[in-house]
Amino acid sequence: MRISLVIFLFLFSLPCISQSNANDCSGAIQICGNGAISSNADGMGRQEISNLNSCSSQEHNSLWLFIKITKEGTLGFTLKPTSSDIMIDYDFFIYGPNSSCGDLGYAVRCSTTNPNAAGLTSNQTGMRDNESDTSEGPGPHGNSYVKSLDVLPGETYFIVIDRPIGNSPFELKWTGTATVGGFPFPEGPEIMEPNDLQTCNSNITADFDLSVQNSDITNQSNTTLTYHESLEDASDNLNPIDGTYTSNQSIKTIYARVENDLTGCAKITDFDLIINEGPLIQSNYTWEKCDLDYSGNQNFHLDDINTDILNGLSSAQYQIEYFENSSDAIANLNPLPSTYISEGDQLYARVWENGNPDCFNISEIELILNTPPQIQSISINQPTINSNTNTVTLNVEAGANYEYSIGSIDGPYQTSTTFQEVESGFQTLYIRDLEGCAILEAEIAILGYDNFFTPNGDGINDYWQIKGILADTARENLISVFDRYGKLLYKMDALEQGWDGTFKGKEMPADDYWFRVLLQNGQEFNGHFSLIR
Repeated sequence: MRISLVIFLFLFSLPCISQSNANDCSGAIQICGNGAISSNADGMGRQEISNLNSCSSQEHNSLWLFIKITKEGTLGFTLKPTSSDIMIDYDFFIYGPNSSCGDLGYAVRCSTTNPNAAGLTSNQTGMRDNESDTSEGPGPHGNSYVKSLDVLPGETYFIVIDRPIGNSPFELKWTGTATVGGFPFPEGPEIMEPNDLQTCNSNITADFDLSVQNSDITNQSNTTLTYHESLEDASDNLNPIDGTYTSNQSIKTIYARVENDLTGCAKITDFDLIINEGPLIQSNYTWEKCDLDYSGNQNFHLDDINTDILNGLSSAQYQIEYFENSSDAIANLNPLPSTYISEGDQLYARVWENGNPDCFNISEIELILNTPPQIQSISINQPTINSNTNTVTLNVEAGANYEYSIGSIDGPYQTSTTFQEVESGFQTLYIRDLEGCAILEAEIAILGYDNFFTPNGDGINDYWQIKGILADTARENLISVFDRYGKLLYKMDALEQGWDGTFKGKEMPADDYWFRVLLQNGQEFNGHFSLIR
């Protein structure tokens, strides 16, 4: 079974040990810095504490720690299993001060209380200042805590953490007056957090030279730097990576362990080996063109979209080719010429890094050929004539395929063929297909009139006339003006300048006047306007 401590920091202090396993005294993990640890320790190793403790137990599944004290005070800890299951049972034994693996002596602290047998509500154990006993257990005896150590600078201790029941990992929190203002353990070497290493391979396999990280991690002399695949291996100083590391994962975390050769303390940091599938290009691209000559095909100059496909990548560092199918693109076979004639197709762009053909990515490109509007005739349906707010409906062949704007080529465009509040007179109608392929222009006539006129000879609004009647039909459309009593004052057609506000040479007074328009198609409109003097 494995014992491991839960680590919550990316940069943390860890001890130096020999290549012996951490479940033996000779492989004890030295605690440094903040005291956080992790380990591969599994099983009991050699049985080394039998008959060396007053807690009537021995090693089952053990982890050995070594501490060197740098501050005076009390030193305790709380051992907290990750699982709160009361059946999980941890024991510990402490030897020292200044014991050696060959001469441990008798345990100065130990606890082998079984939390379930003792009726406790927590499976945590440890040492704390308010306890008086130095040993407890086994089984139902004790409360899982014994008295803290009274430590002095220069003293050393071995701590054996054993797990007779259960398989939960744990975290260790150091307590006591010796931890106030900093931990009472030697500091580790000075290290820095390196950047991740990145490369590119579509097969997600790549070789990494880890030594390029050396100077980014430490420049301190009298240190030894090793790289490991797991945090536990780095903690135990096991299985160092020699030479180039081959990764077959898109993201692989590597742990760098730096040991101070003089103090035996170490620190560990980590970085990621990242294998990108390929250049970060535009994965999907749509290219639309208009079939302006109605030929059914157009020339697509593929180089014109290189910048869009590269999506910000330097064209000096990457190559790009186009293919008719994805299999050719992957194999880099049968590239297309730069000019491609298409009726609308699916193409594929292959982008790869210069000098690294395995570092490539594929972009799917959709070529769309749009047909411009083809409209034979347009007519206007205008149910009423108004002075300011005209409503008209366009009668357009295949109108559902287009969108429309009256008065401005920039829009706004609408798919509805009915327009409201249209200014009277001659207007330009803009028609474009829904893909924005092309715009047609047509002149339309919106019938309307001014709701007042001022015939005072100043050249402004001196005549009143109906607006929007086309010149080629002007004489067939009759316009009559009446006073409020229905007396006919003037009759004209749309070619005339308009009514000047007189009747038989006499100026008519300021008042409201009425009109009637008879169009050649039989429609009749009525309304009124004001003469202002």
